[in-house]
Amino acid sequence: MATSRTIQFELYTHCDPMFPTGSASAIDEIKFDTQGKELVLDCLLPSDAAVGNVIAVTATHELQRDVSFSGSYKLKEQDINSGTIELILKGHGEAGTYMTQLSLTGLTGGVKNVVDAQVELEHPILELDSSCKATYKENSPIKTIMSKLKEWKSDFLMA
Repeated sequence: MATSRTIQFELYTHCDPMFPTGSASAIDEIKFDTQGKELVLDCLLPSDAAVGNVIAVTATHELQRDVSFSGSYKLKEQDINSGTIELILKGHGEAGTYMTQLSLTGLTGGVKNVVDAQVELEHPILELDSSCKATYKENSPIKTIMSKLKEWKSDFLMA
């Protein structure tokens, strides 16, 4: 059973015994967390990550190549300082194992680093049809939280 949502880059050198095997450099037993209809992964940054680099991530179901999720993130100074970021992936798909690839690209667009891993999705994320989109948007958890915060702010200012 998958227990972590963290994936990491590892930099291989040619003298590293794992280099020729092409072994995935991710922590074992990774699973996606979900926030609404988005998938979430934490990413430990490689030592060569720099401000302005972009991490692109794709996840494709191992049995259904037409089912996938993707996302990208441009690194900021606070990300480099903390050494970790939260990646958000959008798309749709069934539960199961996803072949997930992260690539770190430099300022000139060249690929600096790549990692592949199998990541588990425990429940399906279904594509919303146009009639469901309005309902989901109207009942969005963010909208509910924001209205509650406005209510508390109003109560606080009245006191």
